Amino acid sequence: MDKVQVVKTAPLFVGLTEHDWESVANLLNERCYPKDAYIFFEGDPPEAIFIVWVGQIKLMRHSEEGRDIVVEVLGPGRMFGEMAVFDGTPYSSTAQTMEPTALVYISRHDYLEMLQRYPVTSLAVIAELTRRLRSAMDLVRSLAVERVEQRIARLLLKLAAANGRHGEDGMVIEMPLTRQDIADMTGTTVETAIRVLSRFRRMGWVTTRRGRVILTELQALRDLASGR
Repeated sequence: MDKVQVVKTAPLFVGLTEHDWESVANLLNERCYPKDAYIFFEGDPPEAIFIVWVGQIKLMRHSEEGRDIVVEVLGPGRMFGEMAVFDGTPYSSTAQTMEPTALVYISRHDYLEMLQRYPVTSLAVIAELTRRLRSAMDLVRSLAVERVEQRIARLLLKLAAANGRHGEDGMVIEMPLTRQDIADMTGTTVETAIRVLSRFRRMGWVTTRRGRVILTELQALRDLASGR
């Protein structure tokens, strides 16, 4: 892995000058994980901030009933663990890979020193925390007031916007996505997720190919997600 390339392209380091790339790259470490590996658990001490270089990870919260709720799916360039590292509290979620994944990470000590030496990097952290807060507020609203069909349609559109590419049949979500993943991300049961996806398939709104979900009727899904 070219660590200088990571510094040049990862949003966390936007604003650094070319003169700073090499010194910041020296702070980076790398680690590779297989599919379904845990990076850290909710409640673990905040040892490092992570950036996805290759692959996908999901952040999960554990409910009192023992269920996992997926609060975020992150792909290349996205960082995580920054809130805990920033304020010194334990990680507030569990991070697990969804496919073979390569990460770069910075220890908490080096990260805090980097913020002091390069204050411009704090702007990227603030932007990410703001985006994460809005996403959490949207999830709370969705779980409280939306029907499960709306939540699943909204999720598919969100994943397509973040990880999609145009294919011959529609918008392909370029990440592994199981029915259990969809259930966990929308606060429902896997049986309900299967039922809703089967309905979407019968209506010609989605299909699957080689383990990827394809959105074939984007406007219909948008109408459903917006409550129309």
